[in-house]
Amino acid sequence: MNRKKWQVSVSLVCLVLGVLLAVQFRTQSAKERLPAGNSELLVRLYNEAKAQEAALAHEVETLRAELRQAGEGKSVLRGLNSELRKALLLAGTTKVAGPGIQITLESPVAGRRQSKEELFLVHDEDLLNVVNELVAAGAEAIAINGERRVALTEIRRAGALISVNNRSTGEPFVIKAIGDPENLLRSLEIRGGVLDSLRAWGINVTVQPVKELLLPAYRPAAAPAAASPGPGKGRDGEGAVEL
Repeated sequence: MNRKKWQVSVSLVCLVLGVLLAVQFRTQSAKERLPAGNSELLVRLYNEAKAQEAALAHEVETLRAELRQAGEGKSVLRGLNSELRKALLLAGTTKVAGPGIQITLESPVAGRRQSKEELFLVHDEDLLNVVNELVAAGAEAIAINGERRVALTEIRRAGALISVNNRSTGEPFVIKAIGDPENLLRSLEIRGGVLDSLRAWGINVTVQPVKELLLPAYRPAAAPAAASPGPGKGRDGEGAVEL
């Protein structure tokens, strides 16, 4: 009876040892296989990461190129806008505002003689001399009695009045010029200059700096009737004259 118990005990011990050995063997095999599986997974993940990195780098370069092009486009656009503003300013087609000076010219009331009254009047050449002096001093925009001076502006005597932009106007003549007030004043008030000459003829001259002048846009007296933009060649096939 004791022998049978011992045999049973031995058999149970062997069975338990066998089970333990089998479990250990499977565990060890799994451990040996795991690194190999992990290596393959890591390699695959690494390759995928490298591919994503390359794709992102390409996308970044594309975006940088687009940003450069956009920046160049904005720079060109800013340049064009600046040139357009200058052109509009020179053409006088828009209102302008800024610091400058205001000059008022008026012939004397007392001391006139009927026979020589014209000598004491403000003449068209007087206005032209003042305007030319202002332009030389750096005036950016000029108006005479509310008429904007542009390249096409004509200042000429029209009887007792003066025509500016084909519109007659009379005394007092108020000339407004936008620019650096100090430079404009210095240029006009030079000894023996245009204003000194006008004062010598008895013309009342008033000059004052103004912090903010508002000049109107140029108003053409009439739209061109004969002139119009033409093709590169005339009707006879010869080259058209460009103005």
